[in-house]
Amino acid sequence: MTRTDASTPTPTSTDQPATDQLAADLTAAHPRVIDLVARGARLNPDGVALVHLPTPDHPGTDPVTHDRMMGLVAAAAARFRALGVGPTDAVAILLPSCPALMVSLWAAMWAGVAQPLNLLFTRDAIAGQLKAAKAKLLIVPPEGAPAGLYEKVTGLETEIPGLRILTAPIDGSVALDGEALASDPDWRARLEEGRVAADPDRVAALYPTGGTTGAPKLARLTERSMVASALGSMLSIDYRRDDRLLAGLPLFHVGGAFVGALAAAAAGAGMWFPTIAGFRNPAVVAAFWQMVARHRITVGALVPTSLGAVAGTPTDGADLSSLRLVLTGASTCPPEVVKRFLAAWGGDAVRQVYGMTEFSGAIAQVHHDVMPDGAAVGLPLAQVEVAVLADGVLHRTAPTPAGELLARGPQVFAGYMDPRQTEAAFHDGWLRTGDICRIAESGQLHITGRIKDLIIRGGHNIDPLILEDAAMAHPGVAMAAAVGLPDAYAGEVPMLFVVPAEGADLADLAGFIDTRITEPPARPKRIEPLAEMPVTPVGKIFKPRLRELAAEAAARALLAAIDPAATEAVSAATDGTNGLHLRLDLPPDWPAAGAARIRAALGELPLPVVEAG
Repeated sequence: MTRTDASTPTPTSTDQPATDQLAADLTAAHPRVIDLVARGARLNPDGVALVHLPTPDHPGTDPVTHDRMMGLVAAAAARFRALGVGPTDAVAILLPSCPALMVSLWAAMWAGVAQPLNLLFTRDAIAGQLKAAKAKLLIVPPEGAPAGLYEKVTGLETEIPGLRILTAPIDGSVALDGEALASDPDWRARLEEGRVAADPDRVAALYPTGGTTGAPKLARLTERSMVASALGSMLSIDYRRDDRLLAGLPLFHVGGAFVGALAAAAAGAGMWFPTIAGFRNPAVVAAFWQMVARHRITVGALVPTSLGAVAGTPTDGADLSSLRLVLTGASTCPPEVVKRFLAAWGGDAVRQVYGMTEFSGAIAQVHHDVMPDGAAVGLPLAQVEVAVLADGVLHRTAPTPAGELLARGPQVFAGYMDPRQTEAAFHDGWLRTGDICRIAESGQLHITGRIKDLIIRGGHNIDPLILEDAAMAHPGVAMAAAVGLPDAYAGEVPMLFVVPAEGADLADLAGFIDTRITEPPARPKRIEPLAEMPVTPVGKIFKPRLRELAAEAAARALLAAIDPAATEAVSAATDGTNGLHLRLDLPPDWPAAGAARIRAALGELPLPVVEAG
């Protein structure tokens, strides 16, 4: 049993007990995800729920009201049941963000188990996920639709027993297999039919996590975990029925689904989908400010890479008075990016969300207008308990030393599909985040590193083992290890370190690896040969040193373009206060203007910068 230094929970905010109680009451009153969606329809039946923007300058398709959305969800759920979907059957969804995806997602959770799929998955990865979940239905865009998703999965019905493929439009309409869905006006009665027997602990969604590996890792989310997560976000963000959310976070991630979509729907707010590609569409990034002005958007939701890209886009005098806050998450957002975005906008409310799939969404949220510290990820949300495990002691009272952040609450998932993976995810009933954290006296969480080795590229999780296995398949590679290379745009990108075998020629290594990694974002951005690999006393590869080398490489590459003489003035180190950070040691007589440019350049990277002296 782990020792604990106190029984008093770490503080979150001055009104946290009241917020916790409100969230607990709302969670109890809404035992299913569909009950939260219905809450929004009751609060704002004639209000706009869904709008599709086929192009950035489009005025928007005919809006779907909350009442009609619930009717469409009821009709889709009935259709799924008619096709044999029961409470434990998976309905896989491979659709870009659009009204049909939103209706399909809620309907799948109502009738069975929703399984949203990452659009970037290869065909083999999709097949692996479907087999692991024993999916009964797979919903995809029609043949010939943009992105080629239908073509990607053609033939899977014959490979996976019991699977049936349905098509759904991505043009803003809602249909299944070419047949338009008629909104069920009696959705309230349908809702009550199953309410008495509702089980809050029923697994209602399967979300992929931990990157793409040969063995799919699916997180099992329950009705209760998703409801509690969405309500925590609804309260912390203060979603309102007149809010208009420009939904740029992908719905196959828990951030987009529960911090964004479900939390907004529960409040009766509306969602605007900026083309099927969202912020992966350069035209959407270029037109962000104009879309805010045209549609009177009140809340924006973007991953950090998109936030940075928008920050560099001129507003051209757009009326941004409707915009009250912007959410970002999925990976660390560099403070300099936030500052640039706020300067371009002229507003003061960017909120970074910290969470994980296994927690069904957000754990904490930082308000950059009042907490500008780049290392802080904010305060825990309602019904969230946090602790730090350091040297075998569970610290629950702030301030804490640095250690692994643990969390618990009704938001915690029900485990992975593989029970062996589940056991490693918990410690004495607490969910292990894999992040190194210290909790300040104020209750703020400060993430200073990551125990887990996942590389997070623009919110996309990449398992380093994919790169390492591919490299080790080359006969000229003796050792290989992959870490994240800090990147101003994506947060980090894959970097591979290799030790060549004696006399080996690695000229073809990059091409060799690319042919073995089917997911383009997981291919190494940089390959660095080493004479020897840093190892621990017991012979294990010491990745903290590799992360330092990667940080130095990223920083020196930036400075080389400004002043090559400055490259030797920057190094990387790791300590308990700042975690992995850059150390800048400029001579006292360095020109002030040049020093300012150097500091600004380093500030683009998602790492703290500590100056010598």
